[in-house]
Amino acid sequence: MDSVIPVIMEFVGNENGRLVLVMKCPACENELLKISVAGVNVLACEGGCGSYWFDTLQIKRLMERLPGAGASLLKTVRRADGVKTFRNNQHICPKCQSTLLYRHCFSRELEMEVDQCSKCGGWWVDVGTLATLESRYSTEADRKQAAEDYFITVFQNKVANMNRVNHDTLEAAQTIVEIFTFLTPPIYLPQKLPIKDY
Repeated sequence: MDSVIPVIMEFVGNENGRLVLVMKCPACENELLKISVAGVNVLACEGGCGSYWFDTLQIKRLMERLPGAGASLLKTVRRADGVKTFRNNQHICPKCQSTLLYRHCFSRELEMEVDQCSKCGGWWVDVGTLATLESRYSTEADRKQAAEDYFITVFQNKVANMNRVNHDTLEAAQTIVEIFTFLTPPIYLPQKLPIKDY
């Protein structure tokens, strides 16, 4: 039986003699919307699963930003109710379209997933329940406790247990920490971040 790989980048015309490409979310195939925050350009799945795509240049930029500089994305990128799309074996990179995304971190309970393309180096991130802290919890104390539980799973149970003997895996773990540091309001970040001192 032949498998069908969805088209996740479309040519939509040209602009000043250049082709204009529209990338689609690798999870729900929604068109990705370019959003700039703190000098970092992120492609967001607005109105779909709410995930984010960071290319390698933007990853370098976010590493130079203050913690929480991209936290406004958690509020501004709308997530459609009930859209929970976890990767299957046909999740391909929305940029290069020739490589399956490698899953670094995943939690079904938190609806969180972090994947990377081994060819172009881009990152696909679905923060899951982190984006819904304010709407799900009525008090700041409850939000802080939920964030603490979230980061115990993400940082202590997932990232800290990655095989960091390999240089590429260590670099990936550092990048995951940087992405979450960029996206998370500082009030919800753990006091001690894993891997920051390596």
